[in-house]
Amino acid sequence: MTNEFKEKHPEVEWKVIIGMRHVLVHDYYQISDEMVWATIQTELLPLKEKVELYKRKLE
Repeated sequence: MTNEFKEKHPEVEWKVIIGMRHVLVHDYYQISDEMVWATIQTELLPLKEKVELYKRKLE
């Protein structure tokens, strides 16, 4: 995502997403399957819905 896009959508918790990516890439040995699964179940669907909404607005 571009910085411009992120600035236009402050309702998305970009710092949390970036932080999770950092952990997955650099500290993967500290991650439990339960933590990843819990994140998927609680965070992924709302993010997907927002992305789909943004896509529809662009069409």
